[in-house]
Amino acid sequence: MQQKLLRQAGLMVVAVLTAGVVLTGCIDEPNPPVLDRITSEVRFVHAVPDAPGVDIWVDGEKMVSNVGFKGVSPYLVVKSGNRFIRLVPAGADTGSAVFRRLVSVRSLTKMTMAFYNTAADVQQLITQERFTYADETSMLVDSCDVKLINLGGGEQVKLARKTGETTSEDLIPLIAAGSLSSYRRVLSGAGDFYIVNQGSQRVITFPFDFKKPGYRYSLIVVGTSLQREVLTLQDEPK
Repeated sequence: MQQKLLRQAGLMVVAVLTAGVVLTGCIDEPNPPVLDRITSEVRFVHAVPDAPGVDIWVDGEKMVSNVGFKGVSPYLVVKSGNRFIRLVPAGADTGSAVFRRLVSVRSLTKMTMAFYNTAADVQQLITQERFTYADETSMLVDSCDVKLINLGGGEQVKLARKTGETTSEDLIPLIAAGSLSSYRRVLSGAGDFYIVNQGSQRVITFPFDFKKPGYRYSLIVVGTSLQREVLTLQDEPK
C-alpha cells in the first residue's frame, strides 16, 4: 500500500513538472504581432443640410475631399480599432473641424458612417454590415432587403408602397429622427413608394426599382422637415 502511494505521488510530481515546462514555454513565447492589417470598409454620407463641402479625416489621413450635402463616398478601406474621425470644411486645417470623435471600427465589417443634423451640432449615425451576407440571401429569387434611415428633420417617418390608386402598404413602421430600422424583406420590382410622417402625411413620393433579388438597400431620408429627399444605397451579396 505504501509503495502504491509513493508511485502515485511520483506520478503527480512528474505531472506538475511537465505542466511547469508547458507553462514556462507559454510565458517565454513572444507576444503575437499586432493585427494592424485587419481592416474594414467604410463609406461616408454627408447629410448636414446647412454645412458646406467637407473633408473627412481618419486619424491623420484625409479619406474624402470636398464632399457636399447628399454626397456619398464609395467604400474605403480603414484599419479596424479606435479611429479618430474629423469633419473639416473643405480645404481648411483640421483645427477647424466641426465634428471630431473617437469611433470604434469593428473588424471585417462594412460600415456606413453618416453625418447629419446641423452644422452647429453635427451628429453621427453608424450602421454595420458583415462583408458577406450571401448565406442569408442566396435563396432569394424574388425579394430583397430594405432598411430605412431617418436623418431628415425631427419627425418620425415610415416607408410605404403603393398598392392601388388610393391604397398603400406600410413596409417599415415609424422611426425617430437619427434612428434606423431593421431590414424588411420586400418583393423585387418597380413601384411607387412613400415616406410618410407621424401625422400620416406623405412627405416624399418616389418611384424606385428594387430590381436585384438578394441585394440589400438602405433608404436614407435627408434634408429638413420642410424639404426632404431620399438617398438610396445598394449593397450586393458577395
